[in-house]
Amino acid sequence: MTTPRTIVIGSGLGGAAATLTLAHAGLPVTLVEKNRSLGGSCAQYSKRGFQLDVGTHMFSRGPHGPLGDLLRRVGQPQAITFKRTRDIAELRVRGVHGMLDPIAVPASAARMPGFAWELVRAMGLSPSEAAKAGRLFACVLAMPDDRVRQLDEVTVQDFLEPFGLHDGVAGLFGFLLGLYFVVPYWEASAGEAIWCFQRMLRDNHLSYPIGGSQAVPGTFVRIAQQHGAEVRTGAGVERILVEDGRVTGVRLSTGEELPGERVISTSSLRTTALHLLEPGAAPQAWVDKARAIKGSYIAVQAKFAVDRQLVKAGAIVGGVGQDQDLFSMSLDQLKGLFQDVAEGRIPQCVPFYCPIPSNFDPSLAPPGHQLLTACAVAPTTDIQLLDPAERWETAMVEALHGVVPGLEEHTVFV
Repeated sequence: MTTPRTIVIGSGLGGAAATLTLAHAGLPVTLVEKNRSLGGSCAQYSKRGFQLDVGTHMFSRGPHGPLGDLLRRVGQPQAITFKRTRDIAELRVRGVHGMLDPIAVPASAARMPGFAWELVRAMGLSPSEAAKAGRLFACVLAMPDDRVRQLDEVTVQDFLEPFGLHDGVAGLFGFLLGLYFVVPYWEASAGEAIWCFQRMLRDNHLSYPIGGSQAVPGTFVRIAQQHGAEVRTGAGVERILVEDGRVTGVRLSTGEELPGERVISTSSLRTTALHLLEPGAAPQAWVDKARAIKGSYIAVQAKFAVDRQLVKAGAIVGGVGQDQDLFSMSLDQLKGLFQDVAEGRIPQCVPFYCPIPSNFDPSLAPPGHQLLTACAVAPTTDIQLLDPAERWETAMVEALHGVVPGLEEHTVFV
């Protein structure tokens, strides 16, 4: 008997990892990718000497998390090099006196007390408010796994409530935990968020791969090919074929049919259920559940190519507006921010996240230059924008200009 072939749809992290797992196990597998280049949101392109990610990325556990686990499983633990910077990130907001106060988040645990003091000072916390924040941090870090699992159905907001935190602390902590899922912290699972946060802190390897984000799926696929995997690019899937309740393969947008007895789709569950499968091909209860899924927020992005080093840290994180920033906002104002986004309006305070890939791998930019990859929260594509798309882009660019001195003058292109 021949071993059944598996077809994997999509070459992002999930699809590339699935392909490598199967190929290393000796199973026939074909990876199909609709784009000409591999990587999904980790794909890359070149422009004027800069290597730019399609998405906006840092890797919270580097070689210590699941990416490294897979490489160790296939016997190539050193195949990807993840680099760190002296300062993981900088928080860039307006301080209590209205001045811009970059606060370095150090990579070294020995420098963490200094960071905590700077944070307390910038937020204007009283000793009792600082103590409450400290108790929260200690509770999260030391929480055992069985307690974490009990919080899976509890929101981050409800978890934070008993600590009686200062609004700025609650908002900042909620914002950081929400980054894992790109949803407001009153919708995010406390259990899932704490699970991620604990492992990120314990591994202490927030990093970025040499060669750019594409190095991760690209390496997975390269090793998979060494084990016999077939890879097809420019091959969009139009339909997953099902006969008599069994998968028989896929039909490409070109009309070509690829036979296979298993299909792994790394497209979204909604897209898979509602578009890639024929009506009636899957149990209706499963299709209804997929249809009811609410998507996380998306992002407006900008890549800034600049002609000198403007930022030393691995990333900058923050949120600023005309009269607000993440430190000064009340919880009601923070909720109003996400409500504005959910209704298609640009919020008064623009929260941003901006890794600096060239600070990890200087070869991603020409000598003496720097690459900033920024993103800001935006509504899902099914929401009608009340402010035009161009204005969302402008708001994010203006926010970055406000927190990175010299950015406007030294930009080569955006």
